[in-house]
Amino acid sequence: MRIAEARTTLAVVSAREGDLDAAIDAGNAALDNSRQSVPSLLMVTDDLVTELRSRYEAEAGTVDYLDRIRSLGKET
Repeated sequence: MRIAEARTTLAVVSAREGDLDAAIDAGNAALDNSRQSVPSLLMVTDDLVTELRSRYEAEAGTVDYLDRIRSLGKET
């Protein structure tokens, strides 16, 4: 879970610096981590979701990432 948290933090930093591709890559890498607690992961991704929605809401990468987050939320 710590790896997923670190990758999500990197994603937030990338989003804030204007690098959407790096943000999406790091965010997806966090979701791809095999060791994860879905409720904790959803809580950690909150900052990234906020950044992506406020800065890049219409971008395809953002839409795909947010769909993945919604799907995870439905699994819990």
